[in-house]
Amino acid sequence: MDLAPSGATDIYLSHFTPGRDSSWSSPMPVTDQIGVVDRFNHWLAVDPVTGDVNVSFYDTRNDTTGQRYMTDIYFTQSDDGGSSFRTPNTRVTDVSSNEHDCDGVFPCAFINYGNQQGDYAGLASFNGVSHAIWTDSRNNRNTSSSCKRGAMEEVFSATVK
Repeated sequence: MDLAPSGATDIYLSHFTPGRDSSWSSPMPVTDQIGVVDRFNHWLAVDPVTGDVNVSFYDTRNDTTGQRYMTDIYFTQSDDGGSSFRTPNTRVTDVSSNEHDCDGVFPCAFINYGNQQGDYAGLASFNGVSHAIWTDSRNNRNTSSSCKRGAMEEVFSATVK
């Protein structure tokens, strides 16, 4: 992950080509290049059977707040050793998560804004099937104005082929 020319963050990949003129490729984005979108907390898994390079990441392309607060998990794949990646990227989540909101109260005193997404994220790939794991706060809605709950995030998983 690095700063993109747009000022947002993006996920980049370089690959090594062994041989006579061994070298690293220039970093290239693995994500769809659309507007000002943050991508972060990525995971990479190389499938030991197919050799596919698989990447999952948080993405703010579906944000409706105008602040790039709402995130989804996206997935992309390379079947040529990381030289190119599948586009469009695959949306894994079926609900966007807003880590800055608890039932419309913002800022919410019960959210630790400095320690959020990615703590329990991952990606495992085997034989053409990947399993993305992530945390989000889709269920943090609370009818009280205090938004005080024991757990603001939960762990989710989905299978991607």
